[in-house]
Amino acid sequence: MITAMTEGLRQPEEGANTPSSSDRDWMIQSVESMLRQTFPTFIIVGSRETTYFNEACRELLLPLSAAQGVAFRDLAPSLSAQLAGAVDAAWSNAATTTSDVRLYVDRPNGARETWVTAAITPVSREGKVFALLGVLRDVTEEKRLRTRLNAAEATLESLSILAPAFLWRLDARGVVRWMNARCQDFLGVGLAKAREDGWVGWLHPAERDRVVADWGRSVALAQPFESRHRLRDASGLYRWFTLRALPQFDEKGELHEWHSAALEVMDASPPSAARRLLWAADAGDWTRRYLNTDRQAGWPDDRSPVITWADQLAAVVEEDRPAFLHALETLAAGGTIDAVYRARSRAGDLFSIEDTAFPLVESDGSISRFIGESRIRLNAAAEILLVDPARRGRQLGRALEDDGFKVQTTHDLSTGPRGRKTFQGIVYCSDSTATDILKMAETVKLEYPGIALVVLGDPVATPREVIALHQAGVVDLLSYDESNETYIAAIRGSSETTNKFNEIDLPSNVTRGALNRLSAREREILALAVSGGTSKTIGRALGISPRTVDYHRGKALDKLGLKTVGQASDLFVPEKHYSSIAPKAGK
Repeated sequence: MITAMTEGLRQPEEGANTPSSSDRDWMIQSVESMLRQTFPTFIIVGSRETTYFNEACRELLLPLSAAQGVAFRDLAPSLSAQLAGAVDAAWSNAATTTSDVRLYVDRPNGARETWVTAAITPVSREGKVFALLGVLRDVTEEKRLRTRLNAAEATLESLSILAPAFLWRLDARGVVRWMNARCQDFLGVGLAKAREDGWVGWLHPAERDRVVADWGRSVALAQPFESRHRLRDASGLYRWFTLRALPQFDEKGELHEWHSAALEVMDASPPSAARRLLWAADAGDWTRRYLNTDRQAGWPDDRSPVITWADQLAAVVEEDRPAFLHALETLAAGGTIDAVYRARSRAGDLFSIEDTAFPLVESDGSISRFIGESRIRLNAAAEILLVDPARRGRQLGRALEDDGFKVQTTHDLSTGPRGRKTFQGIVYCSDSTATDILKMAETVKLEYPGIALVVLGDPVATPREVIALHQAGVVDLLSYDESNETYIAAIRGSSETTNKFNEIDLPSNVTRGALNRLSAREREILALAVSGGTSKTIGRALGISPRTVDYHRGKALDKLGLKTVGQASDLFVPEKHYSSIAPKAGK
């Protein structure tokens, strides 16, 4: 190889500078030393661009049959084209570096994608460039890792936006360094303000001392922190959260920072409570993988965390499928969506779903997957009792079920189901006489007090008799000639009215009047306890001992006939709020 290089240097060309014998000897020795290095290296000699390379260069990106002494552009056309600018600059005696060189190398087991960076250095003496030295570095794995890292960072950033949680990063002392946008919106403070003021002011006064003490203990021991306490929102109201913080250590084992998350404590008992589920969908098959679902999350309550495209589409209510498919087409085209649709679980429960999602675009412009959040609310179906002695309401029963109602049918109310608290309305298919309807109304009032009664029938009744029917509890009187849509609208209206009044659970006058039997001290302590105060914090606020607080609080609960402080919470509803929901006098 060295002899071939010598021959290449000895061939003069018109207009070319021919090196002397000493120059050739010096250059050959330098090149031989370079070619023995472990880095993939190649040499371009003379203006004829005769190319020589070491074995590492051949293994990396040259054909296995490549021969020494071939012109650079013929030996590696793709590499030559991408390094053309660097090579021209090097012949002008300027060292250059080129990155992100992408090559496809043919090997017996198939083509292999390779990414390299190239450093081109001129070999010169006394300002004369005799050859170019190229050193390559394989950055294929580094490129792949960088791509995966960028995708992971994009995913984490997306999840921090979509996650129904407040996220923080704190330094070793507990100073806020970062928090997600949802947290900033709730608290009404920016990151700079949070760093300046700290987080102690967000705590409820009744829990502040406890939280600060527990946090100090965790910092001192470098142990995980967990607490359940209230945080103040931007409007000044307090809401309950469960907060966790984990210590992060550096390579020396020293405490470096804290990662913290807070999740709002929501009452899971109301069926209409909204749930937020995060998901990722593969761009190839649209399979959704829910990231934070469980059996208590509501939807998908009877499905696995992975939902296939077929199951997902089948769950969507038929009339909402066009809108759902349009949203997916928008997402596939690279757009962000805010879709609203309805879906049913396998148990038949109807859910209202709001999807927010956007695509993750790779460096080459392709879409690899989608990240989204589903806000899911169970549409609790109103349960209707259909009393149909003559079996004239079959069509109405089917129409009610198609509209989302749960319907129980009985021919005789006296032998019908006794789950009176589960019904939101009763529909009676009458024989169209005022006497029959009045008798049914009296039975409903006795057996199912407080449940609305809708009657189907065409009674020949005087205005006085119609008024008597309404006074007996008939909320609506419909003709058999009406359409199913009219029936459903009337039944839905009556059931929603019943639910509205049933859900208002205010303290009774008897219990509220019992507050007058409390002493001023007992009432004051009970009010502070309802607001979240502990024996210690209440005692400190009032200048009394915690044991005295326990005594007065216990006496207050005994006088009210209550067992826990939570049962007394409705007695201390702020006057402004209470007056807005309490019934008006005389109604």
